[in-house]
Amino acid sequence: MNSSRIGGGLEGWHDHTADQSDYARACRVTTWLGSIACHHGKAVVLSGDAGDIAWYSNDHADGGFLVQWIGVDDERLIEPALRTPQLRDLLEGSAAEQLEWETGASGKMWLIDAADRGCDLSGNHQALALLPGSYLAKAAYYRSSGLSMVVREVCRSR
Repeated sequence: MNSSRIGGGLEGWHDHTADQSDYARACRVTTWLGSIACHHGKAVVLSGDAGDIAWYSNDHADGGFLVQWIGVDDERLIEPALRTPQLRDLLEGSAAEQLEWETGASGKMWLIDAADRGCDLSGNHQALALLPGSYLAKAAYYRSSGLSMVVREVCRSR
């Protein structure tokens, strides 16, 4: 989300079951895709299994894949897997999770940990440079020989 829309992270956190801090509300998302109200907008929440996340953009700057690897024997297996019919079937299937959202005017989105405060974006944060507009994300768990990952495909919808 736009950094001016990202909230307070751990600020005000007591426990993740009752309080209303950004961190606690993000922790209550139990699906691979969710959203929470944050400042004057919404924050997209990527939840589920623990694992590193990387952005693989498409050639048109209107989407790509957020890949969260759970188990990877060789990182070179990831990009070819993103083009397989098996992954396409999973993302188009009825079990795939879906979430729609709008970017801010800049289209820039930050990938941060829910514990971080939006005003402290520095260091190990990744900006996704998308065209401004509406987006649809679909999420599915993909597994093949030597590779287990959660794939969230992000596509511009308007």
